[in-house]
Amino acid sequence: MKFIVVAILAGWLGIAARGEEPGVRASKPAVRQEVIAVIEGQLAAFRAGEVARAYAYAAAGLQMQTPPRRFAQMVRDGYPEIWANTRAEFGIVRDDGARARLTARIFAKEGGSAAYDYVLVKEEDVWRIAGVLRHDPQNRTGT
Repeated sequence: MKFIVVAILAGWLGIAARGEEPGVRASKPAVRQEVIAVIEGQLAAFRAGEVARAYAYAAAGLQMQTPPRRFAQMVRDGYPEIWANTRAEFGIVRDDGARARLTARIFAKEGGSAAYDYVLVKEEDVWRIAGVLRHDPQNRTGT
């Protein structure tokens, strides 16, 4: 399951990085705030140990493929900085009105950090997290 989400996300990010994704532009301030609020909400839920609340930020497609218990295991095992996050720094948000993407550096309790590429989709006028891909190959410390 994780491979499918990563493969789809990698495809979206690869197209965008080559500038081939039409209509994607730096987001307006209101969209930027909405997108970042979703990611911050999910990160806050993980900090509070509220997996059900964190799961609610996931896109419908991800929820259909991954039950809550599997979601928790996937994040704990594959995204350690997200699971044990303390804060995040956000890059430029880009969107086309239906899909948004950005890179965020997530800082963990043990002092390390990693960059994650996020893709969000707009579902019923609300942004939801459709995929996350770890950008850094290894945990960085001191950043």
